[in-house]
Amino acid sequence: MAEQNQTISALSAQVMALAASRLTADVRFLSAALEALPAVPLPQADCLLATDGLAAYYAPLALLAAFKADQRRPARTLLHLALHCLLGHPFQKQEKNNALWDLACDIAVEEMIHELEIPAVTLETDADQSDWLRRLAEYAPHMTAVDLYNYLLQRRFAPPELAVLRGLFARDSHFLWHTGHSRRAAPGQKGERIRLAEQAVPGEDPIDELPPLAQDDAAEEELARRRRQTLQKQWKQLARQAQADLQTFSRRHGRRAGALMDSLATITFEQCDYGEFLRRFGAENEVMQLSDDEFDLIYYTYGLKTYGNIPLVEPLEYRDDKRIREFVIAIDTSGSVQGDIVQSFLQRTCDVLRQSASFTTRVNIYLIQCDAEVQSVEQLNSLDDLHTLIPKLKLRGFGGTDFRPVFAYVDQLLAQRVLTELGGLLYFTDGAGTYPEKAPAYKTAFIFNRDDYISPHVPPWAIRAVLTTDNIRLLNPQTPPDDSKEQQ
Repeated sequence: MAEQNQTISALSAQVMALAASRLTADVRFLSAALEALPAVPLPQADCLLATDGLAAYYAPLALLAAFKADQRRPARTLLHLALHCLLGHPFQKQEKNNALWDLACDIAVEEMIHELEIPAVTLETDADQSDWLRRLAEYAPHMTAVDLYNYLLQRRFAPPELAVLRGLFARDSHFLWHTGHSRRAAPGQKGERIRLAEQAVPGEDPIDELPPLAQDDAAEEELARRRRQTLQKQWKQLARQAQADLQTFSRRHGRRAGALMDSLATITFEQCDYGEFLRRFGAENEVMQLSDDEFDLIYYTYGLKTYGNIPLVEPLEYRDDKRIREFVIAIDTSGSVQGDIVQSFLQRTCDVLRQSASFTTRVNIYLIQCDAEVQSVEQLNSLDDLHTLIPKLKLRGFGGTDFRPVFAYVDQLLAQRVLTELGGLLYFTDGAGTYPEKAPAYKTAFIFNRDDYISPHVPPWAIRAVLTTDNIRLLNPQTPPDDSKEQQ
């Protein structure tokens, strides 16, 4: 019996090695991703392959049976599994219908494999898949996991239809996606997954940066979240490598990998930290305030004690701090603008500035709406005024996009000395427009609301940030404003 088990282990390990070598030869851009998924046997599992982002776990008997039925199936399943990790599917922990999310991820990955047209992983069932893919593409044109998931939710397929779809598109098991990276073992695994995963990773592997496993239930969820974030970050870097390889060395695939390239773009796109962006955009003004960093209380009190009323060190009375007295916020109100997005953006801007104490108490804020011409101007004297205005704001315009009228209006205010200490201009827009030919005399930032993961070009004198709609809506301030920090 022991000899038979050894034979099964050796043969299944050879099958996994063969599958990986075939993929490395045919799909070069996945080589780094495959190296990040060491093959780990999981005899107790009742599935062919599974992953949690740490390794490719396989059931030896199921793997040998699949190889005997079709020698291309292990390679196809391993490719399927690697693409899941590259696209971040195992690390999505939002509240979802897990069964439909799993199916949507499987369909999205299989669509990409069809586009790649790799003979070494072609299966007989691909023709049946193609029929369904054409039907689904009519309702989810981008064929991403999110689009497919939303369609499956709305369509509400009957259980028999869902069973057919799972039979056609499911390759690996996703049970490890939903158990997380914690001490809680997957059903029937008795903690074996964690032990094997830790043994499979070399000591110098960056995966060792994962936070340690929790020792009690109270810390388990937090550690699981941190480990998931670490894995997601590492797979994002691997996605960047695959994307760069597709654009350079693997151009043969690049011409056919439209869906994969689009999906990698969404994964590798860097979200802007809008709070930090605004803080860096703040203007410097001198504020009368003690500088605690320069004040040494020990020497100060020692001098008073030793020499009477003579302190050894005097604290600085002034320090430079970032405060904004005058500011302009311009809103692009062209035809594609959405009112709720504008309100969310303004609310976030207001909250971030209040948190960071970037404004003095007395301010002069101009809120300008403009499409192809200036449509509305609101003058505000405090951030509280802006906060009060946001829910009542009515957008005006909905024409073309031209940035020049806003700059002309601000230049006029400067010429008339209405503005004398302008801290900068923040322009919120969802698309490209006509820029001024000359650089303005004040700092300018364009905030682009884009969901296509493209950063539009701006003139050399401007800075830019790109925010997705989800970034604007969901990232809220973490602490309430501290009014005590505001100075006149």
